[in-house]
Amino acid sequence: MTKFVGIIFPDQVKVDEASQVLRDLDAEGEVLLSGIAVVVKDATGKLSVNQLADSRRTDTVGAALGALAGLVAGGLGLAVLAAAGGALVGKAADVCDLGDRKKFLDEVSGQITPGGAAVLAEITELSETSLYTRMAAIGGTVIRE
Repeated sequence: MTKFVGIIFPDQVKVDEASQVLRDLDAEGEVLLSGIAVVVKDATGKLSVNQLADSRRTDTVGAALGALAGLVAGGLGLAVLAAAGGALVGKAADVCDLGDRKKFLDEVSGQITPGGAAVLAEITELSETSLYTRMAAIGGTVIRE
């Protein structure tokens, strides 16, 4: 089952490494990676998307991120919406459990500290242990949808 995960970091130093770990886990067959977004919270608490990349199923991933964004007035949802594009929101409504995704985004955005960052990814996990272990090794905290 495809779901979203958020990997929280106290700063932006490890986000590229975390993105690479996700790509490696995909290559190793531990997860099936559909897309990645890197979200940063500045010193004032404003969230922004620095990168939206690695989408194999661009319509699905972009639509899902757009739908997530449409759920949250401001905060992480607005940041993702700005990156993914509002036109995608309607399409994703058919494929997303919007209530659960909103709760997930609220949790992720609440855990990013000012100056911190999160890597959001849409994945299908084949082994939950691998993701936790690899992200913990680089200082990331994993939150699952």
